Amino acid sequence: MKSRYFRRLDPLIYLGILGVFLTLGWNIIGMEVQQASKVEVYVDGDLKHVYNLQMDQRFIDVDTNLGGIKLELKDNQVRVVTSNSPLKLIVKQGWAKYPGDTLIGIPDRAVVKIVGKGREDDVDFILR
Repeated sequence: MKSRYFRRLDPLIYLGILGVFLTLGWNIIGMEVQQASKVEVYVDGDLKHVYNLQMDQRFIDVDTNLGGIKLELKDNQVRVVTSNSPLKLIVKQGWAKYPGDTLIGIPDRAVVKIVGKGREDDVDFILR
């Protein structure tokens, strides 16, 4: 048997839950979608190359520990076409097209990362 106290508070609880979901939905709708603008290539953890994404097809060779990888830039996307690693996992990852997408080659020690056009004052975190 339910008490009267909970029956009176039920509409307030439902309104509170509805308010939380409306606030979350409003924030999601207002989020900006970043446009991919550049490709950063890291070898051995060091930033080696930065390329602008473009609509035209372009091939780029990058030297790594195992001999190198070949990048293809096309339609504002990037992928690794060839690699000298045994399993070629970085090639099998396919196209990267959104900011934050990464292609990682473990034996090559290579990371290809898409960077977006963001505001300059955006800070993810500060570590002290």
